[in-house]
Amino acid sequence: MKKKILTIIIPTKNRFLLLKKIILEIKDLINLIDIIIIDDCSNKSERSKLEFFFSKLKKIKFIKFNKNRGQSYACNYGLKNCLTDYVWFFDDDDFLKKENLLKITKYLSNNNCDGILLPMKQVYKNKTIKIVNPLKEDHKYEVLRNQQQKVSTSCAIFKRIKINKIKGWDEKLFGGTDTDLFLRFSKKNNFEILKVKPIIVNFAAPGRVTNKFLRQQKAKIYFLIKHWKILTLKRKFYYIISFALCFPLLNKVKFKLKIAKI
Repeated sequence: MKKKILTIIIPTKNRFLLLKKIILEIKDLINLIDIIIIDDCSNKSERSKLEFFFSKLKKIKFIKFNKNRGQSYACNYGLKNCLTDYVWFFDDDDFLKKENLLKITKYLSNNNCDGILLPMKQVYKNKTIKIVNPLKEDHKYEVLRNQQQKVSTSCAIFKRIKINKIKGWDEKLFGGTDTDLFLRFSKKNNFEILKVKPIIVNFAAPGRVTNKFLRQQKAKIYFLIKHWKILTLKRKFYYIISFALCFPLLNKVKFKLKIAKI
């Protein structure tokens, strides 16, 4: 049997129906990829549904936490259990088409790259907010020192040995974890762009970090202190102003107004 090239790691908590949707879409490709699901201490009802569902899918690795550890810890735990050359950290509320996955595995098998970026479609209750086609130039280290990445980690695949060298996710950071990971990874690695159908990134799911104001504010300060020496003056100024003027609240209002117009 051909060696598997990719592991998809999906941390989850209290989102059984959303997770079930993505698993039903890609489970038939389990002979081509590894799938690791990490339940980050779902409630009793959701845990029961997960256990029953995955009891029938023996080839999918299902890991249960009895204490909530956070996405970064869960991703790092999954990374320790990853044996393939490439790893994909996928959010449980996002969605991937099976035909996309086939194209991605074929590309990874035929190319030796540090990482790849995929198009992103942001949706809110089945309404398209924005489609992003990432550019390689926008995700170089010198650019990311000055601005945020254009896509989330659900639209990024990393070479396992490269992500291990930067010690994976920062478990002390509880907001902006994607931004931190992209910045550190890009310092010594380059992304390639793969043109496939966009990954669907769901902005309507409950419990998103982007909806937690105080958590976002704390994360901004931590991120700023951590990367102070490498961020550009413009980026530092933005983070300070963002914190002082409560940009997360303003962005939330702007987002709701945008949705109302769609």
